Amino acid sequence: MSGIDKIIQQIEASTAAACDSIVAAAQKKADAVIASAEKEAEQIIADGKEKTALHVADIKKRGDSAAELEEKRVMLSAKQRIISEMLQKGLGEARNLPGEAYFALIEKMVAKYSQPEDGVILFGKKDLSRLPNGFIGRLSQAARGGVALSDETAPIEAGFILRYGGIEQNCSFDAIFSGEAENLCDKAGRLLF
Repeated sequence: MSGIDKIIQQIEASTAAACDSIVAAAQKKADAVIASAEKEAEQIIADGKEKTALHVADIKKRGDSAAELEEKRVMLSAKQRIISEMLQKGLGEARNLPGEAYFALIEKMVAKYSQPEDGVILFGKKDLSRLPNGFIGRLSQAARGGVALSDETAPIEAGFILRYGGIEQNCSFDAIFSGEAENLCDKAGRLLF
């Protein structure tokens, strides 16, 4: 082998070693980049799973809250319906009390709602036709002031209207139940629920 061949061979060996070193260094850098990318990808996946779990938990919480709110709304509606039905039933029963009990209730109502002055009492057509004998006298004694029976009939089904001068006080069962509905609903609600 001549000197040139030896030099070429040395250059080739040196170049091969340099190439091997460059390739090894590049492979090492590539492995480091791949490892870093894999680690970053794993973190992105873990963060995504965590965000997804939080999002799912939030959606479930909102769904549970909406379901609870709807349940409360349905329950409140049912309670209000039951109370309304009870009040209507009570009103119907009060309207249909037997004669003596009905007029005893009217007497108590006159004592409660009358003013301390003389007034006039008006009844509906049905009640006016069935007033017991001496009832107006009993009402006049029960009232805080006197009451006289009006010749007019009131446009009511049950109860009465008290008139003091130009002022009328509607004591029909419908008006009383309507005016007391909120208090009656509260009392009925406490008893039922």
